[in-house]
Amino acid sequence: MNTRLLSLCISMMLMMTLVPTMAFAAEQPVFSLNGFVTDTRAEVRTGDIVEIRVGGEYLTDAYGFELRLSYDADKWQYQEVSTSWGGFSIPSIVQDGELTFANTKVGNTKGINGAAQLATFRFKATEEGKATIQLTRVKLVDSQVASTTYEPRLSLVASIIAKDAPSFSDIEDHWAKADIQEAARMGWINGYEDGRFRPQDQVTRAQFTTMLSRALALDANADETIVFKDAEQIPEYARAHVTQAVAEGIVKGFEDNTFRPHQLISRSEIAVMAMRVIGYEEKHAGKQLVFADADQIQEWAYPAVVSAVDLGLIQGRDHNRFVPHGVATRAEAVVLILRVLDSID
Repeated sequence: MNTRLLSLCISMMLMMTLVPTMAFAAEQPVFSLNGFVTDTRAEVRTGDIVEIRVGGEYLTDAYGFELRLSYDADKWQYQEVSTSWGGFSIPSIVQDGELTFANTKVGNTKGINGAAQLATFRFKATEEGKATIQLTRVKLVDSQVASTTYEPRLSLVASIIAKDAPSFSDIEDHWAKADIQEAARMGWINGYEDGRFRPQDQVTRAQFTTMLSRALALDANADETIVFKDAEQIPEYARAHVTQAVAEGIVKGFEDNTFRPHQLISRSEIAVMAMRVIGYEEKHAGKQLVFADADQIQEWAYPAVVSAVDLGLIQGRDHNRFVPHGVATRAEAVVLILRVLDSID
């Protein structure tokens, strides 16, 4: 009986000690770091001024605070800070990508309880690339001048793009977004009048030849005669590009001496054209591709596909298939051409 009573007392004592601890933990301040949305855009461009807001919840008699942020100084330029707390602010201390700002109320007044916005920082995006801003330390001071320091380690990461980088309304979540924007910035692809790029649209032989010719800066004004039987079917925008690409040996016609400009271009064809730009052996030296449908790759395309895969210019699709007869999309064409340009630099 005494043993059971002792166990019950110990259990009650444990409950009494745990409950206050749990209540205390729930009242610990919680901090937030928000920002990067400029106007109505979620993207950040060079030259943009972004606002970074630091907030706090479960505050108790918060009379003053000190905030420390770290940031990529090569991509962000600190501008200013503001707070709605009133009182007295100590000028920001900025050095080597670290920023410290402090503010305190003045006079005989109570501190803030509950939730409050602490400060809003403004930074200017200066360079392209991924850039981080981190809230590394918060020091809170109450009205009795007692202080507590916290290390929240909250981070925001932005992808800064060039100010003049074209923006398309339908590529925000597309896997090739960065490549599409880069190609558009370079000037060899365009979107449509409705502001879309249509990354999943299929590509014709005339369209891909034009894209590749423009990317390579071939002399599209070359005074050559198109000898294909269906030359009149080649769109005006593509005529000079097809002519020059043929002259350079990058693209060829069919056995019946047609070019078939409106025919959708296959993944095998774009691999062959890419490797004609770079140069490759017209044999695969016994190397076997591991794609599940490797036996479906045409004999005339196999060496180029092997080389393109080895160089990382082109990859398979789902289920380990190359899909040689599959039609290339605009996104795939852009990514392949960018990789070709990287290979010949």
